Amino acid sequence: MLDEGRRLQVLAAMGVDVYQLRGTRDAASDAAAAPAAVVGEAAGAVVPGAASVNVVAVCARGARANPKLARLFAQLPRSLAIGAAQLAWVEMSADGTLSTLPDVRCYLFVGSMIARAGAAQLSLTQQNQATIAVSAEPQELLAGPPARRALWHVIKPLARRLRAEGG
Repeated sequence: MLDEGRRLQVLAAMGVDVYQLRGTRDAASDAAAAPAAVVGEAAGAVVPGAASVNVVAVCARGARANPKLARLFAQLPRSLAIGAAQLAWVEMSADGTLSTLPDVRCYLFVGSMIARAGAAQLSLTQQNQATIAVSAEPQELLAGPPARRALWHVIKPLARRLRAEGG
């Protein structure tokens, strides 16, 4: 695997134009400026900068440790046109339960089992007011371009809502 700088050099040498999304900063600079908030396993954990968090992504324990998934997940803020600090991650605990989810506008659940556990944590009012997206299981996201395209279709409603409400 090449790091981002080397990858851009190789692509430039091959004559490939690399396009940047308009109106968003690079995900790497966002991550350096303010690292993404991670919610702990304990119930009642506090999200750092909770007032600025717009999206909560919920995944299985250790899913973000997989390097390929970590690279894919690192692109989520850019795909949603938000800063990395506006995306908080919640991981399922070792016993298969979730801590209390913060009240935000958008939720992304990675996997249907995680979505069922998350739905049990959210009140009906939260479920009605929030935009909720459920993606495929973490290992299915690595199946190639069709799986990434399906993920994009899943997160489109989140991006639309964030854009409509001003990020």
